[in-house]
Amino acid sequence: MHRKTVIDFRALGERYIFTQPIKELKTRDIAEVVDLLAQVESYQEQGYYVVGYVSYEAAPAFEEKLAVHKAPLLDEYLLYFTVHDKVETSPIPLIYDEVDLPSNWQEVTSAADYEKAIAQIHHHLRQGDTYQVNYTVQLKQDLSANPFAIYNRMVVEQEAGYNAYVEHDEMAVISMSPELFFEQNGRELTTRPMKGTTQRGVTDQEDLEQAGWLEQDPKNRSENMMIVDLLRNDMNRISEVGSEHVEHLCQVEQYSTVWQMTSTIKSQLREDVDLVEIFRSLFPCGSITGAPKIATMEIIKDLEPQPRGVYCGTIGLLLPNGRRIFNVAIRTIQLYQGKAIYGVGGGITWDSTWESEYREVHQKAAVLYRKQARFKLITTGKISQKQLLFEEQHLERLRKASRYFAFPFDAEYLKQKIEEECQACEANQDYRLRISLSKSGEIELSRQILTPLSPHFCQAKLCLQEANLQQAFIYFKTTHRPHLSLGEQEKIYHNEKGELLETTIGNLVLKIDGKLYTPPIRLGILPGIYRQHLLETGQVEEKVLTIKDLKGAEAIYGCNAVRGLYELSVKES
Repeated sequence: MHRKTVIDFRALGERYIFTQPIKELKTRDIAEVVDLLAQVESYQEQGYYVVGYVSYEAAPAFEEKLAVHKAPLLDEYLLYFTVHDKVETSPIPLIYDEVDLPSNWQEVTSAADYEKAIAQIHHHLRQGDTYQVNYTVQLKQDLSANPFAIYNRMVVEQEAGYNAYVEHDEMAVISMSPELFFEQNGRELTTRPMKGTTQRGVTDQEDLEQAGWLEQDPKNRSENMMIVDLLRNDMNRISEVGSEHVEHLCQVEQYSTVWQMTSTIKSQLREDVDLVEIFRSLFPCGSITGAPKIATMEIIKDLEPQPRGVYCGTIGLLLPNGRRIFNVAIRTIQLYQGKAIYGVGGGITWDSTWESEYREVHQKAAVLYRKQARFKLITTGKISQKQLLFEEQHLERLRKASRYFAFPFDAEYLKQKIEEECQACEANQDYRLRISLSKSGEIELSRQILTPLSPHFCQAKLCLQEANLQQAFIYFKTTHRPHLSLGEQEKIYHNEKGELLETTIGNLVLKIDGKLYTPPIRLGILPGIYRQHLLETGQVEEKVLTIKDLKGAEAIYGCNAVRGLYELSVKES
């Protein structure tokens, strides 16, 4: 029985919600798959919405030589679609109700077994049986949370382009896919295979360096181009001669935990090609099999001990206007009676090592348990003489942070709002201006008259900070600051080595032998605007500073864009 299907494909611009179907098209019989897929197309041509999935194990329905395990993995169908005469739409959500996911997912494949599998793949590569194998493993866990609540959290946090949720009987499919399988508009066919991954950096510079590395890395590029060649061949079988072309090759795209490499291929379908023929040529997507497809799927069946289910199949929507969009169902949780399975994998080539591929599996699986804080981007400055000091630096801070966290940001609109705020100020009065940017792109400005810091606040306490340096919130100014604690007194933080870091509201500066020094960013501190000004004007030098330096310093300062340099003393514990 159908319960609910929700499609959050970014290309549609809004959420599509389907309930109360006029018909279900479903089967666990491989012999019925093609006929039912033809019915899917027929209902679309009659003006209905049709939405659902095709499991990976349905592949032999389109090409009998494609080897798969006997389905099902849980309780999924080989093909499941529902037909609707109406759709409810709403904005794709930007917030979600709290729901927790456990971090201790059980690995079905041990590290030792993974190493053996990669060795067997290398044997097949040496023999010339395959050029690339997309080898996948599964993680298992008991989940008691509401599956749709889990889905909404994933939609908000992962910001993938092809999210989908299908719930029927006692089965729920939660797909956070970033990958398009194919889109058909009229006779134009588009595919966007995704192959090539690296983790995000934790600072703006490191993050961009990671993206640049992926874009140029020979191994990842060769993996991607191998799949591009496979899909071009698949598309050529159903396209007008000479129409197939690569529109974008090896583009790097940003996601919450990883950078991914994609390519875009387009062609014009022949007039006689129907939906079944598209699936005969393309399904399953080459990015989740490898190349050549028939031989490689035989290897996959030998190496992977269980079916994949909806994972690595496709979830799609057919609109009454003829448009069709199908994802590649990766990053997909399959949930049945409280038992969850999550598949994750990668393309294995001759250059692959089992250690690096195993690490990549864990990077991709981080979407399951790495809960993202709800936060806003902020920057705080000083208005003096009806002007925001360091305005361009504040804008640049928000530009970098919005790029990193994928927040929409209209810099020109903010400049206009800053000007309005400044003009509303008294010329002979200084103000503190706080600017915040939400995940939806909403900008808020608040100002208050700037008052001096109290002597009590400036009696700083020395505190140990145990923050993990591999978290971006240290290096970007946001409302989520778990590594800092604001109280009645300023704090000077140090790490376990006794190296000084920063203060609660600013950067730290010590005067030693008549010169000013500040700790380097690499120790895990916020790159403050006023700190950068002091460095660029030669007033301060970077240096690793210790608690011993603090005790012997001629003067101790905090600094930020609101206060400039403000003097501190250290309160003895």
